[in-house]
Amino acid sequence: MESVVYVTWYVVFTNHDVNRHPIHRILHKPFYHCYCFRQVGEHIHYNNPTTSNIDTKIYQEVSAEELAQEISRQPNTKVLKFKYRFDIKNRMFNIYNMAPTCVSVVKMFLGIRCRAVTPYQLYKYLLKRGAFHLTNNK
Repeated sequence: MESVVYVTWYVVFTNHDVNRHPIHRILHKPFYHCYCFRQVGEHIHYNNPTTSNIDTKIYQEVSAEELAQEISRQPNTKVLKFKYRFDIKNRMFNIYNMAPTCVSVVKMFLGIRCRAVTPYQLYKYLLKRGAFHLTNNK
């Protein structure tokens, strides 16, 4: 019998410290970029996909909740807390994850399948699936 594993991710939506790009003209402000992180034991695994790479960091002296609170204080930033049942068998390859964008990378880290292609679409999807704002920063 398989044990059920629940995973909590913090997903950040922002336009803070994001380089200007022509596509921003059609995106909802402040939903220009998204990234995610979670607590793994005593460490935080932080994953920030950009156009050139995935910025991966490991934090040791702070909890994921504290880091999320600090990030939520940045201007034009929203932080969602998303807890879900992890399914190791979930196949992430689909047409919506073909392009290596911040949204597709975050979806793969979270292990979710959805049609979201913009940060705002992902934000709305996560809210419908039980994610909630870490603070009253709506």
